[in-house]
Amino acid sequence: MTAKHRNKNNSTTTNNEKNNAPPPPPQQQDDVAKKSQKANKAETPPAPHPKSSSGSGSCLKLLAALCYISLVAGAGFASYYLQQVLEEVSQISNRHEESLQKNAELAQKVENVLQQVDSLSSSLAYLEGSVSKGENAVRLLGSAVQKGEQETQRVEEALQRLQKEILLDLSEGIREVKEARERDFSSLESTVEERLAELSRSIADSVAEFAGAQGESRAQLQELRARVEEREDPVLVKQELTAVATAIADLHTANQVAEGNTGVLREQIGSVREELQGRNKEMASLSEEIESVRALVQATAGALREEVTAAEAAVQNMADQAQSLQSGQEQASGAVQSLEKELREEIAKAQRRGDDLENRLTRVQESGEALATANEEQDGRLEALLSKYDSHESTLAAQGKAAEKAQEALKADLEGLKASLGQQLEGSLASVESVRGDLSSVGQQLAAVEEKVDALGDAETLSKAVGDLEQLRGSVDNLQAKAEQLDSQAEAIAALKSAVQEIKAATANKVGKEPTAKEVDRSGEVD
Repeated sequence: MTAKHRNKNNSTTTNNEKNNAPPPPPQQQDDVAKKSQKANKAETPPAPHPKSSSGSGSCLKLLAALCYISLVAGAGFASYYLQQVLEEVSQISNRHEESLQKNAELAQKVENVLQQVDSLSSSLAYLEGSVSKGENAVRLLGSAVQKGEQETQRVEEALQRLQKEILLDLSEGIREVKEARERDFSSLESTVEERLAELSRSIADSVAEFAGAQGESRAQLQELRARVEEREDPVLVKQELTAVATAIADLHTANQVAEGNTGVLREQIGSVREELQGRNKEMASLSEEIESVRALVQATAGALREEVTAAEAAVQNMADQAQSLQSGQEQASGAVQSLEKELREEIAKAQRRGDDLENRLTRVQESGEALATANEEQDGRLEALLSKYDSHESTLAAQGKAAEKAQEALKADLEGLKASLGQQLEGSLASVESVRGDLSSVGQQLAAVEEKVDALGDAETLSKAVGDLEQLRGSVDNLQAKAEQLDSQAEAIAALKSAVQEIKAATANKVGKEPTAKEVDRSGEVD
C-alpha cells in the first residue's frame, strides 16, 4: 500500500512538473502521451503470483516507474531547454539582421558623406572661380571708373567750351540783331522819307498843275468874257463855250485823276504805316525772342552746371563705391582665404572621419562575418543536438519497448531484467549527463555570441560619427551661405557696371545733342 501511495505521489509530482513546465512540441506531446499510456499499461498489476514474489514485484515496479519518470522528466527538461535555445537563436538571428541593417545604413551614410565632400569640393572650385571673376570685375570697374572720371573731365571741358561758344554766339547774335534792327529802321526811315518826299512832290506838282489849270481856266474865262464882250457873234461864242466846256471837262478828269493819285498815295502811306507797325511788332517779337533765348541759354547753362555737379557727385560716389568695393573685395578675399583654410581643415577632418568610419565598417563587417560563421556553427551544433535528441527519443522508445518486454518476461528472468535495467539506467544517465554537458557548452557559446553582439554596441560610436557628419553638413551649409553672399556681391558689382555704362551713354547723348541745339539757335537767329 505504501508503495502504491508513493507511486501515486510520484505520479502527481511528475504531473505537476509537467503542468508547470512549458508545453513541449506537438510531436513530443504525442510521444509522451503514448509513453504514459504504455507506462500505465506497464503499471497494471501482472497476473497473481505467490506471496513470496509480491515484494520483489513491487520493488521492480517501483524501480521501473522511477526510471521511466526520470527519463520522462529528463526528456521534458531537454525539450524545454531546447525550446529556450531555439528562441535565443532566433533572437540572435534577429539581432544579427538588425546589425546588418545598421551596417547598411552606416554604409549609405558614409556614401552620403562622400557625396557631400565631393559637392563641397565642387562648391569650393565654384567659389574660387566666382572670387576670380569678382576680382576681374573689380579691376574692370576700377578701369571703368577711371575712364568715367576722364570722360567727366572731358565733358566738363566740353561744357565750358560750349558755355563760352554760346556766350560768344549770343553776343554776336545780339550785335547782329541790333545792327539789323538799326539798318532796317534806318532803311525804313529813308524809304518812308523818300516816299513821303515823292508824295509831297507829286502832291505839290498836282497842286501846282491844278493851280495852273485853274489859273489857265480863269484866264481863259476872262479871255472868253473879254471876247464875248468884244464879240457879239453867238456862233463864235458857242464855239468858244464848247471849247471852254471841253477844257472844264478835261480839268474835271485831271482833278479826278489827281484825286485818284492822292487816294493811291494815301493807300501807299497806310500800307507804309502798316509795314512800319509790322516791323515794330517784329522787332518787339525779336527782342522777346532774344530775351527768351537768353533765358533758355541761362537755364541750359544752369542745367548743364547742375548736370556737371551731379556727374561730379556721381563720379565721386562711384569712386567711393569703388573704394568700398575694393575694401569689400579685400575682406571677401580674406574671408575666402579663411574659408578655404577652414574647408581644407574640414575636408581633412572629413577624410579622417571617413577613414575611421571605413575602418569601423570593415571591423563591423568582419564581426558580422564572424557572427555569421558563429551562427552557422551554432546551427550545426543545434542540428547535432536535435539529431542527438532524436536519437535519445529513439533510445527512449527502444527502452520503453524493452521495458514492456521486460515486464512481460518478469516471471521468467528477474535477475537478467535487473541487470539489463541497471545497464540501461547507467547508459541513460550517461547520455543525460552528456546532453547536459552539450547544453552547457551551447549556453557558453550563446553567452559568447551575446558578448559579440554586445561588442557590436560600438555602433554608438558610429552614431557619434554620424553626429560629426551632421556637424560637417552644418559647416557645409554655412559655406554655401557664404558662397551666396559672394554671389550677391558679384551681382552688386554687375549692377554698378550697368550704372557706369548708363552714365556713359547719358553723357554721350548730351554731348551729341548740344551741337544740334546750337545749330537750331543759329538757324533761328538767321531767320
